[in-house]
This record gives sequence, C-alpha cells and structure tokens, in this order.
Amino acid sequence: MRGDVDEPISIVAYDARWPLDFEAEAARVRAALGPVVVAIEPFGSSAVPGLVSKPVVDILVGVADLQEATPHVAGLVAIGYEDFGRIFVAERIYLRKRGAAPHFNVAVTEHGGPFWAANLAVREYLRAHPAEVEAYARHKREVVARGATMFSTYSQAKDAFVRGLRERALAWAAGRGAA
Repeated sequence: MRGDVDEPISIVAYDARWPLDFEAEAARVRAALGPVVVAIEPFGSSAVPGLVSKPVVDILVGVADLQEATPHVAGLVAIGYEDFGRIFVAERIYLRKRGAAPHFNVAVTEHGGPFWAANLAVREYLRAHPAEVEAYARHKREVVARGATMFSTYSQAKDAFVRGLRERALAWAAGRGAA
C-alpha cells in the first residue's frame, strides 16, 4: 500500500471517450478482482456527460463483503494500480492507475451499501439536472482558479458543495424509490 495520495490536478472538458475507457478498464478490473465483483459502474464527474472533470475515469466496484474482497485487491495492484486502502472513507478501498492516459480511480465498496448508493444517486441526479451540472462545473472552476490545484486542497475546497449535492441527490433518489 502506498502512503502519499496527494497529486496535482487539473480540470478539463468532458471527454466523449470516457465511457469507452470505462468499459475497457472495467473489463480488466473485473478480471483482476475475480469472483468477488458483484457489479461495476461508472461514477464521479467522468460519468456525467457535459460535466468538467479531472481527466480521470472513476470506476465503482461493488462487492458482497468488503473484508472478504480485500485480499483480491492484489489483482488490481498486479495490473498497475496503487492501493491506498481505506484512506479518507472507511467503507471503500481506493486505488488509482496513472502513467499513460487514460487515468483511472477505482473505489471498491459493498454493493448496495451507503457509499455505493450515494455515489450512484449523485451520478443519476446530475444526469437528470443540467442546472446542477452547470453549478457544479462553475464551483470546480472557481476552486481551481483560487489555487486548489492539488488533490487534497481541491477535495477540501469542494467538500461543502459536494455534501450538499449528495444530500439533494439522496433526497431525489428516495423520492423516486431508488436510493
């Protein structure tokens, strides 16, 4: 497991290749993790058409039991991922793959659990609410313009906005019966 998760970030326009990059890498991730995978979904900003994002494709991996899946993470390390373990969020294992583009982040979490549900709710909410996409894009650009160009400072500067977005998305999903 690696210790330093901080890295420089940039924000780019949505790239129509990201869904294709997701599909190709999701197949490699599924093969590397093996039978513990219940489902794999695109998530984060790279999964929302039109939303500016870090040039990193986010992959959400649902497993039945996070503890039982943990030893299988070695398969992702074998295909070039850095394992940061349960850094920042206890209910997910965070990994990233850098080097030649495209770049990837993987979050391994319990399928149907709070982290899984919240992230898919945010994705679907943003896909259904163009005004929220615009507000989030504006906020991201402002954060970077104010100098938050490292992963740590960028994440901290977005935290309050993202918490509010998550609350709105979960309320919306609950109202649709799909949280």
